[in-house]
Amino acid sequence: MRNIIKRFKTKLHFVLNNRFLLLLILWALLTALNINKAYHIDDTFHLEAANWIKEHPATPMSGTINWKDDPTPIYSHNQPPLFFYLLALVISVTGTNEIPLHLFLSVFTFLALFLFDKIISRLKLKNRTLLLLLFAFNPALVVNQNLMTDVPLLSLVLGSAFFLLKAAQEKKATGYIFAALLLGIGLLIKYSILPLLVVLLLVIIIRRDYKYLAVILIPIGMLLVWSVWNYFEYGSVHFLDRPKGEIHINRLWSFMAAAGAVSFFTASMLYGSWKKSLIKYLVLCIPFLFLVQVVLFASGIIPETVNSNILNVTFVLNGLLLFFLLVRQLIQCAVIEGLKNYLLTDRFIILLFAAATSAFMVLFAPFMATRHILLILPFVLLYSAPLFERSGKIINRLSVFATLTFGLFLGVSDYSYADYYRKMASEIKLIPGQTTWTAGHWGWQWYAEKRGLKTYSTNNPVVKSGDLFVYPANISRQEFNKDLLLVVVEKKWKKASLLTFFSGNNFASMYSSSVKTAPWSMSLHPVDTIYFCRVANPVIDSVRLVDR
Repeated sequence: MRNIIKRFKTKLHFVLNNRFLLLLILWALLTALNINKAYHIDDTFHLEAANWIKEHPATPMSGTINWKDDPTPIYSHNQPPLFFYLLALVISVTGTNEIPLHLFLSVFTFLALFLFDKIISRLKLKNRTLLLLLFAFNPALVVNQNLMTDVPLLSLVLGSAFFLLKAAQEKKATGYIFAALLLGIGLLIKYSILPLLVVLLLVIIIRRDYKYLAVILIPIGMLLVWSVWNYFEYGSVHFLDRPKGEIHINRLWSFMAAAGAVSFFTASMLYGSWKKSLIKYLVLCIPFLFLVQVVLFASGIIPETVNSNILNVTFVLNGLLLFFLLVRQLIQCAVIEGLKNYLLTDRFIILLFAAATSAFMVLFAPFMATRHILLILPFVLLYSAPLFERSGKIINRLSVFATLTFGLFLGVSDYSYADYYRKMASEIKLIPGQTTWTAGHWGWQWYAEKRGLKTYSTNNPVVKSGDLFVYPANISRQEFNKDLLLVVVEKKWKKASLLTFFSGNNFASMYSSSVKTAPWSMSLHPVDTIYFCRVANPVIDSVRLVDR
């Protein structure tokens, strides 16, 4: 037995110290968790946009998709279409099956891991393996490997940061050009990285590399060309017309909750900031307190709503702690190194990436989600690396264990959540000669349409008496016309399981949380209930639900 343990430790040590092998293993594990995941949340919109672009590449924003109450043009939605073009290219070769498209997405997962590791090497940080594990298995990355823009955008942002850091010492022109080019490409995937143009400009000015200021014209020029394309396609500019959220203090608390819900490494940051026995013991008590909460909830002593509120408050406090520790580091570094010298350091650039992206999310994101934290996460880890070095093995291992555990639990739970709608749609039995309608978006819409159900439109009702109507209760869906009489004839659900005990299925809370909705919680309820209805008396204006 000793020899077996010794050989295992030797092999583990070899893997952990072999840079590229470790990256490959982490990438393979993340890909395996996602490879056959059902299409989920915004995947359906992206697939439908890609299918439109495949047939109409010159007019990418003119297609219509039913993503609210009625079909609306793609240009009325939030994102530019570069990622949809890539999806269209892959779809034209592989079709729309889950496995090849998730393999395509996994390329960006690998790039994100690879570039994160390159930045670690560039900054000459210790605890490389620790940082990689905390990044790779964070729920924000594990869960959000859908056919959405976040992981591809993350890889571009990390690439831009790497070249910007590289430009400090060598091949300045190449570094700045590639940093600007990658940001420009990123802007054509999602506008939320616009503040990083300011970061690029500020870094060039701080370094006094004034002759390279012109590189800022690369992303601006790309955005300008895209805007001109918009004007000729549909007579307006998408970047200026996109939906915008109102600035509200609640978004700050939602941001803190989303950050705190996936930042299981604040224990290491706290102990690294104040290496005192009391803090160490308090940190070590947290897992036991959490286990007590799990037992009390599972036993029915703590109601689900109360339990969710406790978790959400905990997440907000953890997010505030994270913010406080980052600001504390900034002040300490500025005092020790001198503000003028500190502004020239690589660490300050890393902080700028995190701060600029965070500010944009808090001020302008239409809602808050763990995928927004994903763009900030690697820079928080990189900036906090000195705290991890001071924290020591015990607390760091606890941080890795918590990250790995909840990354897997929440990843598996979200896989099951997405798969629920795929399975329920596949079990619908269509009656020959009878029209069956469906309402509801996200992955359900994709699989229901593939099953042969017709997607309902609020203001263009063509349903008739005797038609069937099928919809899930707990997803985003169209408003029903108020005078359309639906009689519930059956409800279906699947029993809750341990796979969804740690759950983000409270109206997809991992993808859209709020002050009242925790990013994830615990659940003993079925994922959702599917309603089967008969249309009794359709009238054009609206809908009443009659449950019998």
